[in-house]
Amino acid sequence: MSDFAFEARRARLEPLFASARSLADAGTERGQRARERLLASSGLSAQGVDFALARCLETAPDEAEIAALIRGTPSAQVAHVLLSANVFVAAHRAIAIALAASEQVRVRASRREPEMAELLLAGAPGAFELVAELSPRAGDRLWAYGSDETMDEVAVTLPAGVAFHAHGSGFGVAVLEGSHSEAELRALLGALAEDIALFDQRGCLSPRVVLVNAEPALAGQLARELARELAELEQRVPRGQLSAGELSAITKYRDTAHFTGEVFEAGLGYVSLAHEARWLLPPTGRNIHVLATPNPLAALTPYRPLLTSCAFAGAPALGQALRQALPGARVCRFGEMQRPPFDGPVDRRDV
Repeated sequence: MSDFAFEARRARLEPLFASARSLADAGTERGQRARERLLASSGLSAQGVDFALARCLETAPDEAEIAALIRGTPSAQVAHVLLSANVFVAAHRAIAIALAASEQVRVRASRREPEMAELLLAGAPGAFELVAELSPRAGDRLWAYGSDETMDEVAVTLPAGVAFHAHGSGFGVAVLEGSHSEAELRALLGALAEDIALFDQRGCLSPRVVLVNAEPALAGQLARELARELAELEQRVPRGQLSAGELSAITKYRDTAHFTGEVFEAGLGYVSLAHEARWLLPPTGRNIHVLATPNPLAALTPYRPLLTSCAFAGAPALGQALRQALPGARVCRFGEMQRPPFDGPVDRRDV
């Protein structure tokens, strides 16, 4: 890529960044209005919306991250974006990738959560176009976000010659090993509780399972402490509204977990603990499963195609092994699962 092409792409991104910065600032009229609109569309509590904007909206990516995003994004005649409703801040990164690809960007927002895309465009007029339907042609690229079922439906409708970048269903995990002081463990679990609570666990980066390379007794202690951290966090950042289907799934998960191990109340959510080396994938709504295992890598292998993010605390050798074994997942520190570097797609499974 020539310096001229790079600078042209970089220039297209700056208005979007400026728009995002003004939305994140709760002290401005735009920031206040954004919180009102996102409260109505996201299903999160008011505190949950503010927490997500403050913690997860990328308002100041460094130049190395921006350069990596630009250089890692292929060009297109027209870039199209199909957004999901689950994580409203994801619209910012998705649109940035499209702007790095083309001067012409067309975005179809989710019908359940159209507000974030509209807010970003209002602060960056003309940067991209909001459309009711996408009609990509040969030579165009489409970045799409949603469930696997949605990705399958989109794929069969595309004309020949359209490059399809599909980001479907996935989830995050956390891996903890080694000895940690009481203060260190509390800090780790407090950070993990924030990873779980953000977006009420609806995002593809949200952790659902914690693998503990330790004796079952320590895993039990960790589960109880994590439940306490989640309950305390809920006092500051209440859970938002869940659908009838989501609430039903939580009840089924809780009842199943009682048969397979122990269950600890964690505010309105639950922390489950397996007595055997058995995975139980919790539903959204701030629920997490804790599993003691002497071999985290082996435990993760069957789920590798679904893993998008892995929080890790332990020996560097295991961290490096996780990066090699999970090339599509971002390995990060506890508390950073929902805040990956702004250097390209958060979900790297198609790379």
